[in-house]
Formats: sequence, C-alpha cells, structure tokens
Amino acid sequence: MNTRNITALILLVAGIGLMQYHAILFWSEHVDAATGWAWSLLLEGAALWLWSSRRAAQRALALVATVLVLAGPLYQVSAPLITEWQATDRGAIANVERRAALAAEISSLETALNAYLKNSEARVGWAQRIDATQARLDTARSELTAVIAAAAEPVRMSWQRQAVIAMQAIALVLFQIMGVIAIRTLAVAYQAKPAAPQEPQRNPTPAARHARLARAA
Repeated sequence: MNTRNITALILLVAGIGLMQYHAILFWSEHVDAATGWAWSLLLEGAALWLWSSRRAAQRALALVATVLVLAGPLYQVSAPLITEWQATDRGAIANVERRAALAAEISSLETALNAYLKNSEARVGWAQRIDATQARLDTARSELTAVIAAAAEPVRMSWQRQAVIAMQAIALVLFQIMGVIAIRTLAVAYQAKPAAPQEPQRNPTPAARHARLARAA
C-alpha cells in the first residue's frame, strides 16, 4: 500500500469517527435511544459499500445514503441555532399577544376610571375604586412599555457563536466529501491490483503421457 492509499485510509477512519459521533447522538435522540447507533453505523456502512462499487446505479444510491448520513450530524451541530430561531419566533408571537392583551386592558381600565370619576362628582364613596383602578392602570402601562422595549431588543445568539456553528457545518460537509474521495481512492487501488500470474500449462512429454496411460491401465 503506497503513501497515497495510507493517507486516504487515515482520513477515512478519522472522518467516519467524527461523523459517527454526531450521527449516533442524532439517531439516538430522534429515533430510538437503544438502536440509534445501529441506524447510524448501518447507513455509514451502506454508503461506503455503495461508493466502492463501479456501477453507476449503486453510486446513485450511495449519494442518497451519503445525504442521510450527513443530515444527522448537520442537524445535531446546528440544533442550538435552530432552537434559538424557534424561540425567537415564539417570543415574537407571545410579545404581540401580550401587547394586545395589555392594550385591551388599558382601554377597559381607562373607560372604568372615567366612569368612576364621573360618578364621584355626583356622590361620594368612589375614592377606593378610583385609587385601585388608577394603580392597576399605571401598572398596565408600565408593563406595556416593558413589552414594547423587549420586542425592540430581542435576545439573540452572538455572531461569534453563530459563526462557530456555521464553521462546524461546513467542516462536516467537507469531511463527508473527503470520506467519499478516500473510499473511491481505496476502491480504485484495490480494483487495479494486477492478478497473480498463473503458471503456464506445460504440455506433457511423450514419456510422461506413456507413463500416465500405463497407470490408467
């Protein structure tokens, strides 16, 4: 085995090891904790075997298997970013709903407060209700201001963390491409091995033929 093939083998083993670390985590979490490792290893093995074939149809299947192998690690690496996006969307929806609820409450409190103030002009006894409604109105207005401020400045993942996740995803794609190139290199090297030379068949001499016939008789 020459240096090129040894290098391809080392890169193949290292790339598969790293990919399988993330892939096993993905399949164990999202499919089945007990058999996730089997899903991952079988897909990887199928992809390697199919890529080593000379047939175009099997290589097409190898491409499908490779996409499935790569999907797990990519999802596992980018999961924090996906979770943050989902949380941001949910937070935005909740913020809009909270603003609408507070605005409706403020409108109701203002209507009630105006009614209490008008009634207090005619008779006494409305001071307690007026004070309680005014206090709740002030609280609701403060809450609405805070909700609006939170919507203007959403908490997001730092760009450094996003850059690291993007680099990991790109590296996984490169590792997978490297693995495909490595297995093709090894497969071509194996298929190109010269067959062992066969010893040419020798025609027996007349004496040997005579002896063979004598033994057969």
